Amino acid sequence: MKRYYLLGGLSILVICFFIWPEPLNANDKFQLHFTDEALRRGYTAEFEINPGQAWGNFRLAVVPDLVNEPVDLEIKKFNCLEIAVPNDLNQVSDCYIYDILREDQANKEPLHLSRPLIISIKLNDIANYFSKKIYYWNKISSEWIALPSTVDYDNGYVRAITHLPFSRLTVLEDTAGMRSREVEGVASWYQDSRHTYAAASNDYPMGTKLKVTNIDNGQTVMVEVKSTGPFHPFSDRRVLDLTLPAFEAIQEKWKGVVRIQIRPPFGAGVILGIETTQPSVAPGIPEPSIQSHAVIAINEETEEIIFSKNYDTALPIASLTKLMTAAVFLDTNTPFDKVVTYQVGDNAVGSKLYVNPGETMTVKDLWYTMLVGSGNNAAKALARSTGLSNDEFVNRMNEKAEVWGLSNTKFYDVTGLDPRNVATVYEVALMSKKVLKDFRVLQGTTSPAYSFKTLEGKPHTIENSAKGVSRGIINSDWILTGMKTGYLDEAGYCFMLKARNNRDSLNHVITVILNAGTSDPNLRYRETNELINYAITKI
Repeated sequence: MKRYYLLGGLSILVICFFIWPEPLNANDKFQLHFTDEALRRGYTAEFEINPGQAWGNFRLAVVPDLVNEPVDLEIKKFNCLEIAVPNDLNQVSDCYIYDILREDQANKEPLHLSRPLIISIKLNDIANYFSKKIYYWNKISSEWIALPSTVDYDNGYVRAITHLPFSRLTVLEDTAGMRSREVEGVASWYQDSRHTYAAASNDYPMGTKLKVTNIDNGQTVMVEVKSTGPFHPFSDRRVLDLTLPAFEAIQEKWKGVVRIQIRPPFGAGVILGIETTQPSVAPGIPEPSIQSHAVIAINEETEEIIFSKNYDTALPIASLTKLMTAAVFLDTNTPFDKVVTYQVGDNAVGSKLYVNPGETMTVKDLWYTMLVGSGNNAAKALARSTGLSNDEFVNRMNEKAEVWGLSNTKFYDVTGLDPRNVATVYEVALMSKKVLKDFRVLQGTTSPAYSFKTLEGKPHTIENSAKGVSRGIINSDWILTGMKTGYLDEAGYCFMLKARNNRDSLNHVITVILNAGTSDPNLRYRETNELINYAITKI
């Protein structure tokens, strides 16, 4: 076993990993000790650097401030034959185990990583372009589970992020290949006097319709498979050949080849002889045309991304913050009939409940005012009703985000008025999925209005802040099962919506829009309408 100490200085870091005694074999274990200083700086561990390689076959990037205590990192290989893989997947890398251990072995508390690890695994072979992902072995459920992954074909690596301090990992590819949502590679062209917009493929059956996109310029063409080919597959990463008119629709002829992304189109029917479970999509439903800075639509059950734009960019989330405020409040089990006296410290700008210090109301009234009308002062009073200080409450919000694996989500207040409250659209969608499991949140966010009287007898009617729903901008045929608006100058207009297409369907879509600009409050609703209309037909 080789053991190294990482003391924090850059020169020592380089010595530890780039002057390697010898390539490691399956019986080797590499162990590295991280001091507090090294953890503050961050580092990438390189395991199994073979002759002629700049990088290791297994790379683990420890980002700065991963944990707040000294830890040991262990990496080793294990025999891939120890764990079987499903028949429709193929193992295309070696198998590795990493383990981040407390220096204090007596502390048995679970080790929480404040930020994700970045894992890279070298592929054994890059001779095809089937979908490849890093998978981890879930011992409890006895199954391989995919991590969100990207493939670097130029260098032959697959990369993924994870919050797990221990994992068995390998890269698996979908051997059905084209069943995956996207395949990338290179296409050339050929002459065919019989067909105008057609393609030659060795993988798709004759008659399959494909959407082909030029990765570099975004131009798209729809083609039908009419022939077999290319006849030199993968020698130049060719996954498809296009007829000349189809090629010229997305690339100049003189360039000869084009980097493409292939998607089976809506209602593709049969892919590689396998019946798809995708529902047919009505003709004329295009991909959404989006102006907002970041958007996403996910399958609520599988968390699969159906459509996205800037899905991993952390942005201010404004009053979408109140979803986490609601979750933490429910954790405290504060009674809904508890009486709360409004205080000066509850005052807040923006959307608010018009009451004066000294007036009294129930927790239920504050709850609905916060979720239906996005009342900022109601959120502050609701958090205070739990008996927690503001800092304690916000700390619990961040702790819950950490437990849920929302590494880019940060909170500084309970209202969303602080522009430092940030998240990615994907993490807002995941947060919404968890929060909306509680019927009280569903009811609070979807109620058109809420009326109550303070204990002093003063009446109030709170209208839902999602005006796009009441004004018919959002399709009224859908069953809405959760929504939340947000606005801040720094955040622009924001919106989250969860919906299904009919009362019998169990398939929900969650859409999130962040920063739809500041000039048109209805843009977020129109684009949500597009997203839902597109996404619901994809599940």
